[in-house]
Parts: sequence; structure tokens; C-alpha cells
Amino acid sequence: MYGKNALMFISVFFYFFLGSAVAEDTKDAHKPHQHRHLEYAKIKNPVARTAQAIVEGKKLFEKHCTACHGKSGKGGIGPDLTTAVLLHGNTDGEIFHVITDGVTGTAMKGFSKELSDKMRWQLVNYIKSIDAGSGK
Repeated sequence: MYGKNALMFISVFFYFFLGSAVAEDTKDAHKPHQHRHLEYAKIKNPVARTAQAIVEGKKLFEKHCTACHGKSGKGGIGPDLTTAVLLHGNTDGEIFHVITDGVTGTAMKGFSKELSDKMRWQLVNYIKSIDAGSGK
């Protein structure tokens, strides 16, 4: 009897202990919903959206983004980037922010250490070129 009570106590202890730890890790999780990042919306892309910049951005996309967003950007693990409305805003600055810092609570990691500012802006140019709402 003592063994069952001890086991139950340990189980309850770990349930609450681990449950609160999981809740702590996920309390700041980012629930997917369309919203804006107005502080980044004002940032302008310093890399002109030229054919060459888009080609360079496409190369970067193929190397770093297709595993989650698919070869054409239509999604998979990550969201569809060809829609008229992106989850975190459609401006160059908002897209750059997501590429740079990632999205808390999702598989989207930030690329600030892997890709230079110019490379991330080229990615923005490519994403805008495939974005149905960009007026391309």
C-alpha cells in the first residue's frame, strides 16, 4: 500500500512540477493570428527590388526556407507566403523582422546570425515577389 501511495504522490508531484514548467515555456507562445508589427512596418528596405536582388533572394529562400515554406512558398510546416495577408504584416520591415528575430513559440527561428542584413533584405524582396498581395 505504501508503494502505491508513494507512486501516486510522485506522479502528482511530477504532473504539477512538469505541468507548470511546460506552462511557463508556452505562456509566451505566439498563437497564429493575423496582426501587425507597427514598429517595424515603418522600416524601409534599403535593397532595391531589382531582378538581381530577387534572384539572390530566391537562392537564399531555396537554401534556408523551403523545408518549412515549400519550394514555391505556399507553405507546409510554415505558413503560405504567397497569400495577400501575411500573419505578421506585409510590409518589408515586418517581413524583415520575422526573418531576423523569428517567431516565439513556433518553428520559425531568427536568421540574424546566419544571414547578413543585405541577405535578409534580399529574402524580403523575393517573398514580396511571390506574395499575391504585393501588387507585383
